[in-house]
Amino acid sequence: MAVEHATSVQVRWGDVDPAGIVFYPRFFEWYDLGCEALFASLGLAWPDAFPRYDVVGVPIVESSSRFVSPARYGDVLTIRSRVAWVRAKTFRVEHEIAVGARLCAEGHEIRAWVGRPTAPGERLRARPIPEDVARLLRGSDARAGIG
Repeated sequence: MAVEHATSVQVRWGDVDPAGIVFYPRFFEWYDLGCEALFASLGLAWPDAFPRYDVVGVPIVESSSRFVSPARYGDVLTIRSRVAWVRAKTFRVEHEIAVGARLCAEGHEIRAWVGRPTAPGERLRARPIPEDVARLLRGSDARAGIG
């Protein structure tokens, strides 16, 4: 069972170009918002989960987007995010952004589970995703009792 979550955001004046159309980098910000909201929906809010699991975060190692139709100032967007797969140290989240039933963009992120360095100057490295987190991301574990 794929883990999915939807969140909404209204397009603000600062999100659009002089033509009133959303400036394309904003979609990548909204994909990030969708991923963060998905984690929170699983009881893994980043401000709590990152220190708990001793990671610096889940940085993006690959991202893409396909733009289908414009979003404009004032539109209310629905960001639908879904975990496509979970591997040992990485996971893929796929996103759709729409205004009502009209698809505006779809994209994906591949993120790595990156540990906190233990010594000054140490390189950041991906580490294995804890099994309890992997189960939540795969949708194969209930939220209760995790953490």
